[in-house]
Amino acid sequence: MKLFTVGPVEMFDEVKVVRAQADSVPYFRTKEFSELMLETDELLRKFANAGDEAKTVYLTASGTAAMEATVMNCFTEKDRLLVIAGGSFGKRFVDICEIHRIPHDVVKVEYGETLDGEMLNQYEDTTYTGLLVNIDETSTGQLYDIKLLSDFCKRKGMYLVVDAISSFLCDEFDIAGHCVDVMIASSQKGACISPGLSMVVLSKRIIEERVMKSDIRSLYFDFKDYFKNFERGQTPYTPAVGICIELSASLKMIERVGLANHLKHIADVATDFREKIKALPVSLPNFPLSNAITPIIFKEPIAYKVFEILKDKYGIFVNPTGGMMADYSLRIAHIGQTSKEDNDMLIEKMKAAIEEVQAVNQ
Repeated sequence: MKLFTVGPVEMFDEVKVVRAQADSVPYFRTKEFSELMLETDELLRKFANAGDEAKTVYLTASGTAAMEATVMNCFTEKDRLLVIAGGSFGKRFVDICEIHRIPHDVVKVEYGETLDGEMLNQYEDTTYTGLLVNIDETSTGQLYDIKLLSDFCKRKGMYLVVDAISSFLCDEFDIAGHCVDVMIASSQKGACISPGLSMVVLSKRIIEERVMKSDIRSLYFDFKDYFKNFERGQTPYTPAVGICIELSASLKMIERVGLANHLKHIADVATDFREKIKALPVSLPNFPLSNAITPIIFKEPIAYKVFEILKDKYGIFVNPTGGMMADYSLRIAHIGQTSKEDNDMLIEKMKAAIEEVQAVNQ
């Protein structure tokens, strides 16, 4: 089996070794586990350029749970939020606002459109307290312009909440440089480890002005409880211990390689794939792309059939696409232990799958 999916991803051998060395998941209410978590957190905040005053909440939950928990801890019905919705994950932020009855407006980015300043201009004269965005809208592959969004929020005095689940540790990301108040990440994407752990990094500003003053009606998702417990390197409830150990191994590996080199490798593999795929009867969208994933567009409605052949015949997994593009688009991830040689193999098998589908359709 070979994964070219955006999560879970093809895990690095170095992390697999750490997993294999553990006979069982260790007990975690110990000084040793606390030290591991504090060291891990220092690396995580360093790679995000979050600064020493930022704090991280570690949730044994999916990225969607982290998105909802962030909204619950930071905003109320007295707020008005602006949500960038360019796909299924942007729509998820909209759904969260609706469930929690938080007033909001939606910047709708249709498939094929590029988010730009003109789309934001119509909201210049409306007062908002925060902006929610999936910086890499994974369902389409579009990487939004963080500087554009940051400047907009600074100009209007808004909190900037960024779901960077598919972008962090794949693209450059600078919390301090872009005045990001919340960054949401998950284990199975850029960290290249098992699903089940989400990390929410919060700025000093939003902690003091929002989280510490919140009256959240939740036992498990109250961030104040997580802040208090993490002073000793622990979480208030049982963490995903094995995944925490994987996260430690993954971040230490990136530290050893160097973050810049790690990001360059992903970018090089993505660029190589995007050049080589031109040999097949597919195209790429015109909007900006994350290093994490490349969406390819077929001229004929054969995408899902190609996905099934790759999976069933060759043991290769890529991401299918939902909605109106289900039969026309596949998404290929470049995260984890992938290489230019893997690109060659994938494109060879894709060519064979396309020819097989076309032969049946004739």
